[in-house]
Amino acid sequence: MEEQQIQDFVHRVSNDEALRKELATDPNSVILRESFSRRVVQIVLRLVPHLAMDRLPEPWLDWWSH
Repeated sequence: MEEQQIQDFVHRVSNDEALRKELATDPNSVILRESFSRRVVQIVLRLVPHLAMDRLPEPWLDWWSH
């Protein structure tokens, strides 16, 4: 169940620019609204910097896209 929540959230963030921007500016509000369990919150907070990226990684991070 938790794994599915994380996968669904990552999918939504990757496809929704408004959600991605909100996550970048106010991650606590997004997390509260999602009603995640404590464990999922810990994981999502670690993912926030990656999920909130508004541009592709630098060319030297080409491995990211493979």
